[in-house]
Amino acid sequence: MSKEQQPNYPRVTLARGKDKRIHNGHLWIFSNELLPDPERPEPGEIVAVRTAQDKLAGIGFYHPNSLIAVRLLSRRPVAIDREFFKGRLEQALRGRESLSETTNAVRLVHAESDGLPGLIVDRYGDGLVLQILSAGMERQRDIVVDVLREMLQPKFLILRNDHHMREREGLTQEKQFLVGDDSDIPVTITENSVSYLVDPLDGHKTGFYIDQRDHRMVFRRFIRSGDRVLDAFCHFGGFAMHAALAGAGDVLAVDDSETVLEYTGKNIRENGLDHVVSTRKADLMKLLPEMAGDGKTKFNAINLDPPNFATNRKSVGPALRGYRKLHRAALELLEPGGILATASCSHHITEDAFLDSVRRACRDSGRRVQLLFNGGHPSDHPVLPEMPETGYLKFFIFRVVDID
Repeated sequence: MSKEQQPNYPRVTLARGKDKRIHNGHLWIFSNELLPDPERPEPGEIVAVRTAQDKLAGIGFYHPNSLIAVRLLSRRPVAIDREFFKGRLEQALRGRESLSETTNAVRLVHAESDGLPGLIVDRYGDGLVLQILSAGMERQRDIVVDVLREMLQPKFLILRNDHHMREREGLTQEKQFLVGDDSDIPVTITENSVSYLVDPLDGHKTGFYIDQRDHRMVFRRFIRSGDRVLDAFCHFGGFAMHAALAGAGDVLAVDDSETVLEYTGKNIRENGLDHVVSTRKADLMKLLPEMAGDGKTKFNAINLDPPNFATNRKSVGPALRGYRKLHRAALELLEPGGILATASCSHHITEDAFLDSVRRACRDSGRRVQLLFNGGHPSDHPVLPEMPETGYLKFFIFRVVDID
């Protein structure tokens, strides 16, 4: 990291009494916490944040038109240069070294949690996927790419700047190869001895749900020999294949994307599980209630891993109603003693609210459950305790019981 020095950056000033949250470890400064400045810096410009007492509160990326006015990079007076980014990237990579024993698909940089606000870097085999979500990091893109190429010599490097959050920063949507070309994809990755064919250019997120790695193994432990299992919103079939490997007798993997199911089928065959796992294309918001309503179909275990239902606060209400609908249908489809695994990937949905959607579904369906497992983020998706916004993933496993 750069040698400490007094930075010569444009300054912005916190209003009186607005430095407590930053002092306690939070990394965002909101627009209503700054004093008006007639000569505001440009979007993404690096600024020095001063307190009302004219003390340095930190150095960060500024955006004049965003609710998040400053994303802090450091509380110390450091130069934000190539050496700064190299130091932060080296630290992030060291923190993921232990994962190389179980997988070659790893999140190497997790934005604010690694002190690099707005930067996501995922590794797939010998290649990298880069996603930039803040105007400040967009200005530093060339430096970041240069350092990553120097440190890791990736076979390919894909820029996946197609996330909706970029619009909030006034950034355009784009996807492109910075290193390599189409001949480098799809990519075969391994995770806990299971292989997957993934698409880091056009697949969901940056190509794969890396963050569910640990939960796929946990789910596997609850499957018994001969179980009938449903993997809903199956993506590339991870939970389905782990259920099959645990001894399930019949596994149905369902998704509404033809492209996703093509990859799922290839993955099932590659792992020699096509005699156990079958696929189906369907809208699960319709299919699950229909299956529950006809009373003909039952499962011993169901996994629900839907996409993000709540991309902003306004969508929280509809999202919770959607979760409640799915949970009710799943509970009605489960045999006594059946297992329900369910996840939410929205940080706008709190853990309590998500659990409440299960409680309400239990009341609606007349079922009772025991909570067996409460999961969260894997080690390559760290969370800052002082900054709850860096957390998003909820994962629970329940058992249906008769104890009335």
